[in-house]
Amino acid sequence: MESINSLKSDHKNARKRTDRSSELIKESLQRYGAARSIVIDEENRILAGNGTVEGAKAAGISNIRVIETEGDEIIAVRRTGLSEEQKVGLALADNRTSDLSTWDQEMLNRLSDEHDISPWFSDADLTGLAEAEDLSAFDEAVEDSIEAETAQPSAKLADRFGIAPFSILNAREGWWQERKRQWLDLGIQSEVGREGNLLGMSETVLQPDEQLRQLKEALQAGGGAGNGSIHAKIPGYYQKKNAGMSDEEIVAEFLDSGSQIGAGTSIFDPVLAELAYRWFSPQDGVILDPFAGGSVRGIVALKSGRQYIGCDLRAEQVEANRAQGAEITPDNPPIWHCSDSRNIDRVCEGLQADMIFSCPPYADLEVYSDNPKDLSTLPYDQFVESYREIIAKSCSLLKDNAFACFVVGDVRDKKGNYYNFVGDTIKAFTDAGLSYYNEAILITPVGTLPIRAGRTFASTRKLGKTHQNVLVFLKGDARKAVAACGECDFAEVEEQPAEHGPVAESTEYGEKLTADSIGGEL
Repeated sequence: MESINSLKSDHKNARKRTDRSSELIKESLQRYGAARSIVIDEENRILAGNGTVEGAKAAGISNIRVIETEGDEIIAVRRTGLSEEQKVGLALADNRTSDLSTWDQEMLNRLSDEHDISPWFSDADLTGLAEAEDLSAFDEAVEDSIEAETAQPSAKLADRFGIAPFSILNAREGWWQERKRQWLDLGIQSEVGREGNLLGMSETVLQPDEQLRQLKEALQAGGGAGNGSIHAKIPGYYQKKNAGMSDEEIVAEFLDSGSQIGAGTSIFDPVLAELAYRWFSPQDGVILDPFAGGSVRGIVALKSGRQYIGCDLRAEQVEANRAQGAEITPDNPPIWHCSDSRNIDRVCEGLQADMIFSCPPYADLEVYSDNPKDLSTLPYDQFVESYREIIAKSCSLLKDNAFACFVVGDVRDKKGNYYNFVGDTIKAFTDAGLSYYNEAILITPVGTLPIRAGRTFASTRKLGKTHQNVLVFLKGDARKAVAACGECDFAEVEEQPAEHGPVAESTEYGEKLTADSIGGEL
């Protein structure tokens, strides 16, 4: 045995270890012990393994065992006493620590001048490494800048704002899914009220497969398939799938049995609604939703200490929403108005909303009824015309120095090309006098996308969509709007305050709004 201190580091070592790689080497040695050999010369200079030696010293390993060889044999270290889990960890650590190291560009240039290193590094390699080094330095500088600017880890940001307020919102994360479960446990059933005359998915968004089109029609005949998850609606789906049945065979068998698949249009994510309210509206504020749809946005608003006013054309949907609101927030339920949103300025005359928040119909992506007033039944050019009108009238009901937020995604025409619905939404708001203030991407759960993408991509090269656009607009002065919002008020879902200032105590607006006759007449 010899002392590890007898070894000398290589002054010509061109490999640079980052703080992260050095820390991982040390951690690996502490977890699994020493397992790989190093190479030294007759003078104990380390030719290979400088990082290993440094990590060993940091980990408290003080001895080395030297085996002399002329290079005509492989020296193997048989590491004993490791569990299978430790063996896997050791193998991963050995490769990962190497990945995280970089090259010393200055030393490589010196070695290139003094020695022939062409077998290992060409001139192009050296140029590429230099460029990469510049980028790496830039990245580190950006990271340092961000860290210095925030002075708080993401966990602290989450404590203040629910999640870190970045432009990527990941609905697949554990926190998000748990928060969503807590909201739904309150009894929110946004799909209720969508059975009836709901027509389901538009022909334009399904891949052009005749068999699937027929399946869609069969599903619609059974109550509307929408874009819901089939496997969640068919008992024994996975057992049948594992037995080798195709989705078409499973659905056909299910329909032949006389069973029905209920409506499955998209359901709004309650966590996204909560974040939008808490980030962009004040406590006790009034939320205006011109495309109300299901109950989720209204109930989340009330449970988050806001008032909510939504408009929806379908009487059965409004009735279902009101029933849920009365059950979950009985003291002061959300207000849903049965009305054509093109009349929202008349229905909500006198309103000064603190925020506009909605998820509009994506043209004919989901067809909600056969009512000719339903925007989802219109050709796209007519749809956009009415859509712009509704946005303009809604913005006229928004206070100055306030935010509007729309959750949208693009849809394809019958040729499979995008309409640019996102762009049309941005233009509608900017033409209404608002500025385009924020954009975020919501990463949505995959669901049945792998099945659908697998069927279509090979023949169409169209990418499966697994995100939505969250667009935020500003009316007035940003500083005043932020001041009006106040501090973000996050709490546990079961602790959400349901009390807030009624909309109509100081105005006659409340009497107008809650009168069912207004919606019916309009």
